[in-house]
Amino acid sequence: MVTALSFSTGDSLRREGDLPAALTVLMEEAAESGGDPWVLYALAWTANRMELPEEAVSPALAAWRAEPSNPWFLAEYMRAMRAMGMYHEVLSCSVFVRGGGVCRYYLADCEMDLGSEETPSLDYLVRESSGDDSAAADACIWLSIVQLGNDDPQAALSSASRAVDLVPEDAFYRCVLAQRMAEAGSLETSRDILAGLRLEGETDLSYWQACAALSSAEGDEDRVIWALRRARECRRCPGTDRELGWALYFAGRDALREGDTELCRHRLTEAAVAGDTAEVFVQRADSLLELLNEFEKGPAGGSGRNSGPAPGGPLPGKASLARCR
Repeated sequence: MVTALSFSTGDSLRREGDLPAALTVLMEEAAESGGDPWVLYALAWTANRMELPEEAVSPALAAWRAEPSNPWFLAEYMRAMRAMGMYHEVLSCSVFVRGGGVCRYYLADCEMDLGSEETPSLDYLVRESSGDDSAAADACIWLSIVQLGNDDPQAALSSASRAVDLVPEDAFYRCVLAQRMAEAGSLETSRDILAGLRLEGETDLSYWQACAALSSAEGDEDRVIWALRRARECRRCPGTDRELGWALYFAGRDALREGDTELCRHRLTEAAVAGDTAEVFVQRADSLLELLNEFEKGPAGGSGRNSGPAPGGPLPGKASLARCR
């Protein structure tokens, strides 16, 4: 089937991972496509990953209305509504959801966010995950993500492990399991999984995120940054900007505490341009760079107001590494 998407420059940019550029082009193409559902879907998908759900909800709905049997179109519509806090509207889509895939995940996630006493979609994933086929594996992986969001890492690890047991050839499942293993401290198992994926040529976003998780568990700050740079190359969006930016900020802060002002400046300068100026990590990197500049301009060993914090001394603020899924 040939659609407008077959000739879409915006979709090519999307697949290459340049989402900021893709978004601009896809908006133009969607207006000129005559309502092609695949172009509308590509626009909605991109806008959602760019954390612009208000730009995603209308094209996603239009795409789904054009092809109501397509679960991927429905998924982007549900994702946009969930990001806008429209949990009840998401749950109202349950009558259109079949199986235990991503749409079921959004339903279960909203049930948890609302603290619902009845959780039919979560219960569905639990039941479906007990099977012995690929549908059960898919339910397991989405259940794992729900469980991690519900602060149950051990259950999330068990569900991801079962997904891989059922469909061992699925690279995404193995990446999720490698990340769960690293976060649980099973570093050797995580290394083995990632080594196997690397030999198979895996270089997708989830692979590099798992590599970053393993490197973080190993305490290898430089390799965390290296892996997150690769992840950002796979998909440039606020989520990957944020993961890299916070890693760079923390690395710069650590370098300053250790007295390595040159490395500190290098890390913070990269962090300061890694995302939008509204991002907290950008603002903190800029602030710490200003303090470093004041310190270096001050008298040697000075303690005046312009000398700033001495390398190795206490630093302002501590932020948590923001992670996107």
